[in-house]
Amino acid sequence: MMLAAAMAVPAFIRSYRGAKLRTSARAVVMSHRYARGTAVLKQVQVAVLYDAQKNTIEIVSVADESAARDHEKVSEERAQQAEALAQAAPGEETKPAAPAGGVLSEMNRALADGVRIASFESEKVEQEKDGIYWVNYYRNGMCDPYVIELQDEYRKSATVTVDPLSGKAKVEYD
Repeated sequence: MMLAAAMAVPAFIRSYRGAKLRTSARAVVMSHRYARGTAVLKQVQVAVLYDAQKNTIEIVSVADESAARDHEKVSEERAQQAEALAQAAPGEETKPAAPAGGVLSEMNRALADGVRIASFESEKVEQEKDGIYWVNYYRNGMCDPYVIELQDEYRKSATVTVDPLSGKAKVEYD
């Protein structure tokens, strides 16, 4: 029995280590699917915001056309809120700024502990501001193409590649 336990424990530990990375990769894929579905079903433009500093994923929908044309405004507001919270004195309460007209936060989720956003690539260079990356999802079900790489504390990585036309998200683990 001791021999079987000695062989099983290392395998269990390796499996547990990879679970956080797999969970975070699934969260990215789930966020992609949720944003795409929300954009089509509600017929609104949606953006997924990946915050590399906080390691969070936020999905926002944009109800009016003027705000839909300028997702940088949404990103700047999130960056300003983060900066205000970081500059607040310990114990001092800060109230986050109200979102721009027509911008509604649909979902906010943190990646698993120890997992971080290692890189983000998109054909659109302007989709990054102060460590916040965003992807636009359109009413017709399409999105901007992107690749996001997640890395855990053991230097293992997962790369999620999203196809803008088919909506398929492919995950590769290293």
